[in-house]
Amino acid sequence: MEKGKEHFDGIENEYERMIIKIIPSAEDFFGSALSFVPDKKIRVLELGSGTGFVTSMIIEKNKYVDITCIDLSPGMLEVAMKKPELSDVCFIAGDFREIWGEGNFDVVITTLCLHHLPGQDREMIIKKIYDSLNKGGVFINGDVFTAGNSNEEKMNLEWWKENMIENGLPLDEADSMIQKRINNSQYFDTIHGYYRKMKSAGFKDIYHPYKNRIYSTFAGFK
Repeated sequence: MEKGKEHFDGIENEYERMIIKIIPSAEDFFGSALSFVPDKKIRVLELGSGTGFVTSMIIEKNKYVDITCIDLSPGMLEVAMKKPELSDVCFIAGDFREIWGEGNFDVVITTLCLHHLPGQDREMIIKKIYDSLNKGGVFINGDVFTAGNSNEEKMNLEWWKENMIENGLPLDEADSMIQKRINNSQYFDTIHGYYRKMKSAGFKDIYHPYKNRIYSTFAGFK
């Protein structure tokens, strides 16, 4: 099935070192997403959970969660399953366009994942998320987006590269990330395009709490 090439294939042991250097203000980005996770007993589905980087943050915020995680990469899941704090998490290996967690959920969350999908698949997944949520449940997405015009995109890439280098990412790795974004640019949504997909899926209360050039977080309630 068509899918944008993953940025971190084969480097699962380096992922968490890299990600905090790749994202400018990573604490704000992830924090804005986690702020929508309720502090009560809930069922959570995490799509594209990777090494469990965000999963661990969810559990630190709310120790009463029941979490199911789906990821395509066996290497990423292997790292996640070795983490003691994730011993009670249900991990599922596979493509979440083909497999899903059982039952309904109070929270569905994904970060830095949906931009790898073609627009039609992303639209399908957002609708599936909506249908899988309990009434009052929330879909949280932190991701990268495109500006929609070439001049702004160029400025954003320059800004991103400068920030990655300032965060301590080696120049060759920063250049590699820029090239991967360029190579996968046909998969990215604009902010407005993504918002329309959320509305089309049925979400009425949609929040956009964080935006930093190419990085944004959204939360939609059912």
